[in-house]
Amino acid sequence: MSKSKNIIILVIVLGLLAGSYLFLANRPEPETEEPQSEKVTILDFDKNEITKMELKSINGELTFNKVEKEVEEEKDGEKQKVTKSMWEVEYPHEIELKQMSVDDIAYSFASLQAERVIEEERPDDLAAYGLEEPQAVAQATLKDGSKQILYLGDRTPSGNTYYLMMEGDPKVYEVWMNHGQHFLYTLSDVRDRSLPAINSQDVTYFIVDKGDDRPIEIKRNNAQSDEETQFGIGAWYMPQPYKEPMGVSGNRFQELIDGMPALSIEDFVEDGVEDFAKYGLEDPSLELIIKDSENTLHLLFGNEYDEDKIYFRTLDTDSVYGMKKSNIEFAHVKPFDLVEKFAYIVNIENVDKLEIEGRGKSYTLTLSRETQEAENEDEEDEVITTYMIDGKEVEKESFTPVYQSVIGIIVDAENTEELIERPEIKTTFYLNKGSNREVHISYVPYDNDFYAVFRGGNAEFLVHKDSVHNMLKDVENLAQFASSQE
Repeated sequence: MSKSKNIIILVIVLGLLAGSYLFLANRPEPETEEPQSEKVTILDFDKNEITKMELKSINGELTFNKVEKEVEEEKDGEKQKVTKSMWEVEYPHEIELKQMSVDDIAYSFASLQAERVIEEERPDDLAAYGLEEPQAVAQATLKDGSKQILYLGDRTPSGNTYYLMMEGDPKVYEVWMNHGQHFLYTLSDVRDRSLPAINSQDVTYFIVDKGDDRPIEIKRNNAQSDEETQFGIGAWYMPQPYKEPMGVSGNRFQELIDGMPALSIEDFVEDGVEDFAKYGLEDPSLELIIKDSENTLHLLFGNEYDEDKIYFRTLDTDSVYGMKKSNIEFAHVKPFDLVEKFAYIVNIENVDKLEIEGRGKSYTLTLSRETQEAENEDEEDEVITTYMIDGKEVEKESFTPVYQSVIGIIVDAENTEELIERPEIKTTFYLNKGSNREVHISYVPYDNDFYAVFRGGNAEFLVHKDSVHNMLKDVENLAQFASSQE
């Protein structure tokens, strides 16, 4: 292309750009949109003036009455009884209402505004708006005896508003959809779906019973009992399903509690139930109890329905409810997943003597304690402990690692076999606390790799032989070291 043609094209492009700039710079400002028309007030009064509300809709009939009730509330850290105005529903069974949801209906009476007026005069054809046979007739009775009656028609074509008329007013209004939804409420919409709330950081008791004779029961250890001392139990312990109490891993248990969903009612199935068997609740498939320091959640579960739901009830009502099965997946936890895996663990301060027998040898570890009184009143007495093995004194620094080796044996699995207690290795703890001051832990051959651990005459767990043999070797080395120091 020649140089002159390039210059011509450049001039044309520059001309077009200049023209575009002049148009944009001098174009008229767009007209501002007309402001939307203001909403039209239909009713405006204090909702607390309402004493009664009646809804007759395509979904059924509901009648609510305002009553004065004495309830318990917490104020300044103390629970006090106060009188409050609350809604009750006319219903043959005692149920809890979600007061805020009923107040939503009262709000739609007392603060009712229209998006616009559709007809200024009563139309000849009410059916065009669904008002010849309204979807709902809502009536509020006020303290002075006056009544406000509203007629709810169809949804408008936009889908987010309803047609509405008021008794004594010829106009047809368009009101926002929330008002229409309130006047179409069913009993299920205003019932309290909540269950007792449990503070996950303050759980004191937990039990899951699946009817298999292996309930998982966990208790918080607030003050160590003799039994708990005997079995070396810490902050949590599991009385069931094992024959001997087991310590519980605080971390694993807290993970279980924290992972539980907030349980609530999804379906209201039936009230005033006389035959719980038809829901599988006469002989429940699952029982759940969780307690914190203030509240208790106690639920019984029955049959499954609708593929993904399960019936349940509480003990304090004769109603049957439903929730999703996925909400109770925590119930599939295994007890072995939660327990501390120690064959037997006890604080060294609670032990006076420890005997270890096995493989043709025996050893005795003793802890002799002497209290030295403090010279001054503001000082504490001092406990002086002497550590010995087979009558030979050793330093604490040498003794305590061996003791930790004895109590640090970890079980690997549950045992389901019936075995006779014929130990190959045995440890006996002599305690200074608890009702049983002598605890025997026996290691009985199970197969080539494992011992069955007997405690209190019961063999509920298996432990790898190597860990027991290593413990025995640690004790033997301490005994040899003590002899070499003589």
